[in-house]
Amino acid sequence: MEIKPLNKNTVKYRFFFFISLLLLFSCRVTLLPEYSAELSKNIKNTAKLVDKFYLLMYETTSAENDGRNYDKFAGQYVEIEVEINSLLNQNKIRPLNENSTRICEITLELWQKYREEHKTDNTLSNGLIRLNRLTFSDLFFAMQVAEEGKKLVDNPPD
Repeated sequence: MEIKPLNKNTVKYRFFFFISLLLLFSCRVTLLPEYSAELSKNIKNTAKLVDKFYLLMYETTSAENDGRNYDKFAGQYVEIEVEINSLLNQNKIRPLNENSTRICEITLELWQKYREEHKTDNTLSNGLIRLNRLTFSDLFFAMQVAEEGKKLVDNPPD
């Protein structure tokens, strides 16, 4: 078997092929924003506020001092809505973050809807409090999972 010397075209072809492979395997296309520890912390804190809000309301009986009248909780509704708006804005300004932004939009829409229902009815039953609390728990969990998933993209496990 005779070994033939490589011509210039073969060397160039192999060199470009090697460089192409190197670039292909060393580059990574990311279609998600980077993980934000600050946003993750804000999600946890807002989730705690909402959970505390509904737990305290649940502990308030209808009979004591106007019970669960909307006016008693209006300030907390505003405080929590401000926090949800902040989460929404933090998500909106990040490129490639449509899914997390949508979860926040849904959370805000439901918060406003449930607040209006409370305002209209001027009370909430134990069943509605439990249901609302569970709904928001699920939404904040989805927000947190979405953010933590970005951490895995940034630092994939070995």
